[in-house]
Amino acid sequence: MESAIESRVLSSSSGSVSVSLHPLVIMNISDHYTRSHMQRGGTTKECVYGALLGTQKGRSVEICNSFELVVTSVDDAIVLDREYFTEKEEQFRQVFSSMEFLGWYTIGDTPTSQDAAFHEQLCRDRDNSLLLKLNTCARTNQLPVSVYESLIEIVEAQPKVLFAGVTYTLATEDAERVGVDHIARASVTGASERSAVSEQLSAQYGAAKMLHSRVRLVLDYLKSVQTGELPTNMEVLREIASLCDQLPVIDNQLFKKDFYSQTNEVLLMSYLAAITKGVATASEFVSKVNVVYDRHGIGRRSRGLLF
Repeated sequence: MESAIESRVLSSSSGSVSVSLHPLVIMNISDHYTRSHMQRGGTTKECVYGALLGTQKGRSVEICNSFELVVTSVDDAIVLDREYFTEKEEQFRQVFSSMEFLGWYTIGDTPTSQDAAFHEQLCRDRDNSLLLKLNTCARTNQLPVSVYESLIEIVEAQPKVLFAGVTYTLATEDAERVGVDHIARASVTGASERSAVSEQLSAQYGAAKMLHSRVRLVLDYLKSVQTGELPTNMEVLREIASLCDQLPVIDNQLFKKDFYSQTNEVLLMSYLAAITKGVATASEFVSKVNVVYDRHGIGRRSRGLLF
């Protein structure tokens, strides 16, 4: 029997958990909303949904990452694609074994009854899940992010979802600081201000581009001399030979060791991604086979012997 779902927001001091929020999550939500909004021409306010991942120790929660959810609208109600959610959560658990599902995010100011209904779909078997809301219409100097803890209250034999506002702090790592610095200083109004990371990468790109053009010039000259298009100039050839002698010698054991080590790391990451995808496919296949065995009346005991 379906229960009536109702939403009510308690005071901000009612939350009982301590939340640490990583900037990566905020950037993911903002990117998700911006892409969805622009794909629809930027004329309608699109509401997006996603899952929150992180770690929890006692009443201390750290929200580290997130991923998007697939939903459909049926008669003004938001319906979750639970198969996609389950598969995505399992994939993240295989890659980030220390992270677990903590809650979900959406766009808006305060929780609504529609949020409560979607919360019941997503978190039906999970207690005290979190809700993070990003207010894209806020005009304030403060971070337009609100975090709520869900509580279930029984009123007249019917469950009601209560959202208690909780305070949060920002927790950043070195890699996130670089990304936040770049995004915070990136020009969105045509200004010339750029981040330190952007300036460093631009300088490295310019140096590599100049080196490539000069090496190409030397190579074209040598090819022209070899084919007889240009006369042989011993002075220029001696300078080229001297320049080549000054270049680092890469045909040695130390270079080969470092090169093969980096190559193996790249291949290992590729193999890991392929293995993860294969394991997910195998897990889905086993689940479907188990369903077939259940339909034919074969007990758990014999199924356990097979898998």
